[in-house]
Amino acid sequence: MANHRYTQITVPMDRYVRSLTPRAKVWVSVLEGSLVLVLFTSLVFYVH
Repeated sequence: MANHRYTQITVPMDRYVRSLTPRAKVWVSVLEGSLVLVLFTSLVFYVH
């Protein structure tokens, strides 16, 4: 039995990201990396 909930979300996102220009892909990856960094630092400060 397949779970199609995630494919309904990820397939349109994948198509959108593939249609972006290389410069826009760099900005998306920078924003994603900064979000991960913010989440990680908030976790570190929450633990201490």
